Parts: sequence; structure tokens; C-alpha cells
Amino acid sequence: MKYVTYDSKNRKEYSEVWQLVGKSRTGEGIQYNIESEITTRKHNTFYQYFRLVSNDSIFFVGSERYLDPIKLDSYQKMVIKISSDSVAVPIHPKAGQMLPEATCEASILRGTGSVLMSMNVVLMNRKVDGIEKLKTPAGNFTCFKISAEKLTYGGISKSKTKIYEWYAVNVGLVRMEEYNSKRKLISYKVLESIAEDFFLP
Repeated sequence: MKYVTYDSKNRKEYSEVWQLVGKSRTGEGIQYNIESEITTRKHNTFYQYFRLVSNDSIFFVGSERYLDPIKLDSYQKMVIKISSDSVAVPIHPKAGQMLPEATCEASILRGTGSVLMSMNVVLMNRKVDGIEKLKTPAGNFTCFKISAEKLTYGGISKSKTKIYEWYAVNVGLVRMEEYNSKRKLISYKVLESIAEDFFLP
């Protein structure tokens, strides 16, 4: 799967190519280990890893996916310890359904092992808004839309944004948009292409 993230002026910020590198059955369901190859607008490439888990009724996404990959890459020569929840996405959603909160913390460690700084993300007030049809370069999808408030903080910086996500059954994320407190678009991510045999049960 290939995603591209754009800024509010439709300028490409970075692309992500997700590749399945492992699959196993756990007590929670089927776990998919994903390698994400990220390429910036300056053609710098680096890699991140996260997990997806699905069972009969809920799809779980590692909340580390909501960290800013460009900021994390600036600390790539240091040890980064990530502690994250699983973000629950219902497979059979209902409009108005409220979803659990989720958190993620990335700690940047000094050589001594002490924490130099941390980056935190909290997803709050998550709700299924409804069903919408969406057209992307990867094709046409029937999606359920989820809204949430995203609180990001680290050091002395703190911000609160609004995000909207569109998920398609057996595919996963199709589009994501993020807005500031004045409801102005900050960035958006869109599914650009998908392998013909890609399928998530």
C-alpha cells in the first residue's frame, strides 16, 4: 500500500509504502507486522514499524502511527523508546458509536539511558460519523468515517487538532485529514495505490 501526505497547499510532504513483513495469530486475533518506508520531499528515506491486529469485530492499529514521522527521523541517531496503546476501529461500525481513547509516547533517550525529551499523542472523543463513498487514486471505496481530537505535546509545546479518518473494510485506512483549532486544513493523507492481492480479513 502506498500513501502520500500533502500539506494544506497540496504540496507533497512525504510518501509511505507499507509492506507486510510478518503475520501471526495471537490471543487478540491475527497480527500483521508492517514495515513503512517513508520518503520525504527531499528524497530522504527511513523506515518505521508498527502492527495491525484484527479479529471478528474490531481492527486494532498501533497508535505509534499517529506520531509525526518527520520529527522522529530527526532523532534517528538516538535511541527512541515507544510505548503505545492499540487504536480500536470497529469492523461493523454504527453511526454515532463512541470509540475508546488511545495514547502513545515516544521517549528520546540519552546515551546514559535517561530521557532527553518525550513526544506524546492522545486521541480523544473518537466517534463514528457515518458511511461515505470516497474516490482516491487507488480506486473507489465505501468507507466509514471516524472523527477524533488529537492532543500532541512534548517539552513546552502543546497542540490540539481535529482528525478525520476514512476506513474501508478489508483495506483499512483510505484517507486522513487534520485540522487546526480554527478548522483550517493542516495536512491530509490519501491512499495512492494498493497491491491487487492485498486483503485484510
